[in-house]
Amino acid sequence: MIFVYKGITMLLNKSIVLGVCFATLVMVFSCDNKERELQIRKEAGRDIVNKNIVNKALKDSIIIEDNKIFGLVSKIDEHKELSAFKAKLKASNLDECLINKGVFTVFAPHNDAFKKSNSTIFNKNSKTYNSTKGSVKKALKYHVIEDKWTVSLLEEKIINEGGVLKLQTKSGASIKANIDKDDIVLKDETGNTARIITSDIAASNGTLYIIDTVLSAD
Repeated sequence: MIFVYKGITMLLNKSIVLGVCFATLVMVFSCDNKERELQIRKEAGRDIVNKNIVNKALKDSIIIEDNKIFGLVSKIDEHKELSAFKAKLKASNLDECLINKGVFTVFAPHNDAFKKSNSTIFNKNSKTYNSTKGSVKKALKYHVIEDKWTVSLLEEKIINEGGVLKLQTKSGASIKANIDKDDIVLKDETGNTARIITSDIAASNGTLYIIDTVLSAD
């Protein structure tokens, strides 16, 4: 009986040891599986992020190529009366910004507007002419506002604002728009006014207007 008891005890002890070992192995495999599952999820997450980055880069590339052909700079290039404005855009590298970033509305002064302008920034014959790209770029950005503003939208907003609409330009200063008879008139911060000669020139990244006066914030 003693031997039987000892045998049973040893068997039980072995069973317990085996049970503990098995439980330990299960836990180890379970932890490994969880770590592997977590790793797979992380890798899948990285793949999704990388795929989104690639898709965004491809989308941005398509938009840029489209803007080069059908965008604001291309539309400016189509109008010979805007050759002076175009040259200044290129000299200040603002043309690249209009191709690569966002949707804009541009109020572009025609060539005669630059000839009659009193702005010392654009007047090379002026004693106070400032030839730095930064100043010229800022002056040009005063003719650019964000988003696509059609004539109908401008008129609607002007009426809703009680007759005068304040527009924030990319230079940081603002211009005011109002309706005079059938024309939209722009007023700069110096008090000069510009009339829109040609409106609603649609581009892939905004709208182009041709105006008869150079706008100035100083």
